[in-house]
Amino acid sequence: MSPVWILSKSSLRKKKIQNFFITLIILLSAVLLMTAVAIISNSGGAYLNMHERLQGAHQILKIENGLHDPEEVQHWWKQQQGVTVSEIMPYHNVSGIMHEGQDYSNVAAMMINTPPKPSDVDELLFDQGQITSIPNEGTVWIPTTLARSKDIQVGDNIGVKTKNGVIDYKVSAVVVDISYSAPFTTTARIWMSPDDYREVSSKLDEIDKTMISLRYSDYSQSQTYWESFEKSLGTPYLEGKSEFDSLSSFYLVTNKLIAFVMIFLSVVMIAIALYTIYFTISDEIISSYKTIGILSSIGLTSRKIISVYVIQYGLLACLSVVPAVLLSYAFSDRIMDSSVSHLKTANIDMSVSSADWSWLMAALIIFIIVASSWLFASKARKVEPVQAIRYGGAEHVVARKAASPARAWLRFEQFPASLVIGMRGLIKNVRASSLMVLISGMTSAVLVFGFLFIYSIMSIGQTISHWGYDGSDISMKIDKPAELSYEQLRSQFNLDERVANFSRFGDMNGIVALNKDLQNDSETSMGVYLTVLEGDYNETGVVNLKGRNPMNGDEIAIGVNVAKKLQKEVGDSIEIFVQGKPINMEITGIYQAIANMSNSARLKVEAIQKIQPDYNNMESMFLNVKEGVSIDGFVSELQTKYGTALWVATQSTLVDEVFSEAINILLVPLGGMGFLFIAVTFIIIYSVCRINIKKDSRTYGIFKTIGMTSAKIRLSITTGIFVLSLIGGLLGLLVGVFALPQLLNMVLSNYGIVEVPLVINAAGIGLMVPISAVAAACGAWAASRLILRTSPRILTTEA
Repeated sequence: MSPVWILSKSSLRKKKIQNFFITLIILLSAVLLMTAVAIISNSGGAYLNMHERLQGAHQILKIENGLHDPEEVQHWWKQQQGVTVSEIMPYHNVSGIMHEGQDYSNVAAMMINTPPKPSDVDELLFDQGQITSIPNEGTVWIPTTLARSKDIQVGDNIGVKTKNGVIDYKVSAVVVDISYSAPFTTTARIWMSPDDYREVSSKLDEIDKTMISLRYSDYSQSQTYWESFEKSLGTPYLEGKSEFDSLSSFYLVTNKLIAFVMIFLSVVMIAIALYTIYFTISDEIISSYKTIGILSSIGLTSRKIISVYVIQYGLLACLSVVPAVLLSYAFSDRIMDSSVSHLKTANIDMSVSSADWSWLMAALIIFIIVASSWLFASKARKVEPVQAIRYGGAEHVVARKAASPARAWLRFEQFPASLVIGMRGLIKNVRASSLMVLISGMTSAVLVFGFLFIYSIMSIGQTISHWGYDGSDISMKIDKPAELSYEQLRSQFNLDERVANFSRFGDMNGIVALNKDLQNDSETSMGVYLTVLEGDYNETGVVNLKGRNPMNGDEIAIGVNVAKKLQKEVGDSIEIFVQGKPINMEITGIYQAIANMSNSARLKVEAIQKIQPDYNNMESMFLNVKEGVSIDGFVSELQTKYGTALWVATQSTLVDEVFSEAINILLVPLGGMGFLFIAVTFIIIYSVCRINIKKDSRTYGIFKTIGMTSAKIRLSITTGIFVLSLIGGLLGLLVGVFALPQLLNMVLSNYGIVEVPLVINAAGIGLMVPISAVAAACGAWAASRLILRTSPRILTTEA
């Protein structure tokens, strides 16, 4: 048998506990990295595969204002090769839905006149209910995102709220509607029979809106089609258009966020694992210096000696990555299950399938471990056999240690003996102490960051304005205009001394023509979601990153992605087409918003009234009460007074409905990462302390012979490490609060948030810091059992 293999096998058998913990560190690092890779490769893949299977739309045209003829638009697109066009789908926007007495007016429901199946674009996939060509009369199909978020089952009744009252329908099916089944969305297409649609249309007494979906054989070529289309129109396309990026954004944002953070932290953890291996190999070389010298003197080359360490840690890496692959499947499956749950049906398997990537990552980790072990073990080349046998180390090192004053400047005699024992071990082993500070700091940073992010989402009501929403106390919408008018409400609120301010807003689509140099592969013009306010934006609580809110009809504030795409700044002018007519305005502010990915703008109603003097389509209202007035009490009073004529809800209620799903999705992965780092902290501290205690066994033996108990020595060691880890934890706090949140900014910038609003909870963050120190102390206390089990006589005779 090869002497290299014999030595490697002997080292593995002799240091079972140390090797076990090294294996565990590599395993946890690999699990984190493989899980992140699995999430990235599967989240986009799961959505894109389903999008392909259901012939999902790349663009959805909404013709709502009669500025284009839907028949002509559809006819032109149907003539184009490489483009699949849906049927013209008439629809009406309704005021919300009701289910089991619960009012969901924040759901932007579109009642669709269902075209017969199968659909050429956006085919519906049935999750529950009987498959039919169209819904039966008196029944509707609803998307999975609505059914699961509101706990609506097949057979339940839902009420569709119109301005003339509530119309009840029975849910006959729950379907995956690929364009409107994303997490967090409050927009839903409700599919109904042609007869029911005609009934709704007659009661609403309004012109049909229409929707046309487009799917390209090659989406990257869509700009060419649009240039020809707008040339045939003779004007830019002036109605609403939803792009693929916005349709897919909320399917991908949470997984991208989780995976990006996990990859960064897995790289950090692998770096820590490599540093641990470096520390372990360096210590083995030093402690086995004489043995290495003897092996060299009898003819074993330095290459073979290095190979002993490479084989040892290569085998440990191989043992680690196999279970890591299996565990990463389980973890990524759990995370994926929550983030793409609305795409899942009983007949569709969306479990993780990234074997190629996982094994590629496994091979990469093994290569990194083997290459690093070879590099770290190269110190064995410097061993001189004669010096090693004679001195047990390099001659110059031994001489330097003999002449060293051993940190005489610290004057250890001034401190209690128990404190000196703890301090001495830390000062003597600088590399080990640095590793302890590093791992404690990173664990603290991960815990602080995870707590900070989750707490910020849970407390999003405090920062809701910085996410692009209003900060008003109460939101309202008139459901029965025949019974209650806006003028009546305004008169009442003007006389009510409890009301601080009152405003109302509407929304509409605007179009910005892109200059040639700003056009990309799919856009010649840009759709902008417009918020139109009657009142004062400052009173509603909305904020800007730059500049201020618009104050008159000549001013506008734009979202960060609009500003980025148009290369605009505060003070520039912008031309927006609204209902086919251009409006020139001055940009007074730039804001961030998660809704519509910041492809939006805010303007005063006076701006719209320039082109449409009778514009009054503002259904939503905001109200703030004066300090000291009960918001819940005020809402209850309005509900009692106006009943079903007025929908009213507090801001906190609406926020909870939208963002509670985000908490459920993020809690598991962020909590899991925190647990992994706590486990790694315990393991590394245990391994390092065990090595140091063995190395200093003679010194601890002397302490026991002069009367110190094992418990006192153990407590001294543990206390010193706890204090050192606490210092690392404080440094990690700064990383967790100031550095790691920059990862969120990088990921969310494409989704409209460039500065993630965080809520600082000093008490909670303070509680996170000692956790890493406690884990380190537990590891040190467990490792110090070596002292408990060894007699003073054996300790003092060890060399």
